[in-house]
Amino acid sequence: MPFIGNTPDVNFTSFAKQDLTGVTGSPAKREFTLTHAVANANEIEVFVNNVRQEPTESYTVNGTGLTMTGDVETTDDFYIIYLGKAIQTTVPPDGSVSTAKIADSAVTSAKLDTNITVTGQITETGKEYFHVDLTTAQTSIADNTKAIVDFGGKGTVKYDTKSNFDSSNDAYLLDSSDGVYLISYSVCITSDDVTTETLIDPTALVRVATDGSTFVGVHGSANHVQNNAGDELGSLTLSGTFIYKSTNATTKIQLLGYSNQTGGAGYKFQNSVAGGVNTESGTTLGTDGTSARPTFLTIVRIA
Repeated sequence: MPFIGNTPDVNFTSFAKQDLTGVTGSPAKREFTLTHAVANANEIEVFVNNVRQEPTESYTVNGTGLTMTGDVETTDDFYIIYLGKAIQTTVPPDGSVSTAKIADSAVTSAKLDTNITVTGQITETGKEYFHVDLTTAQTSIADNTKAIVDFGGKGTVKYDTKSNFDSSNDAYLLDSSDGVYLISYSVCITSDDVTTETLIDPTALVRVATDGSTFVGVHGSANHVQNNAGDELGSLTLSGTFIYKSTNATTKIQLLGYSNQTGGAGYKFQNSVAGGVNTESGTTLGTDGTSARPTFLTIVRIA
């Protein structure tokens, strides 16, 4: 039949039920208490052993009081349906909608329209970050020879949330096989004696071993340290930052340095700025930079 106005929403009807099976009543078998007050006997359906009883003839009600005209045994299946509490609503009753009826994006796309106040600290169980400093100078590195930064023997791990540092290989084991990581590094390379030695083409290189042992270079930094007068330098810090996507659960990260020399036999990785920066007169920065670490490796999972 046609109607005027908007199309009505689908309504859902639910009824309240009270189970009185086993209740003795007061007095026993005749007087019982309802959980909801009703106006008259027609607002409820009374069933004894699944047989509906006739209102006003088989029972009467007064508020929350139910009086049966016949005895109800505790062994009888005795229950009430509240017709007066039937509710029609466009919202389905709790627990009536299955997951198959909910769109995949219905929950994930929902947004909060209220402010959330946090009085304590939010703990991220999946966080992963690592940082190690070279705290003792790594000396006597042979000229024209690649050397792994000895973080395991001469470094100090400052942060390692997953306890994944492999000190025997001076490498960090990524905790995720599909994580995205922000990797930062720095290597301070100096001549053993700036009065006789100078650097030629120093290089820093981050190496990755997806199988945990076979390392290959993935990112690096290099410089030809010579000024416009042809003078070469005795110290240089090489650094960089890049994003790396892990693809294997056994992936390890390692830092390597290299320098060719002239006028000497070797070079070293510096553990502090004061020990690694020299002026033309041969003096250092003094104690101000003894705790500043120019050689380090930092790894943070960002996704």
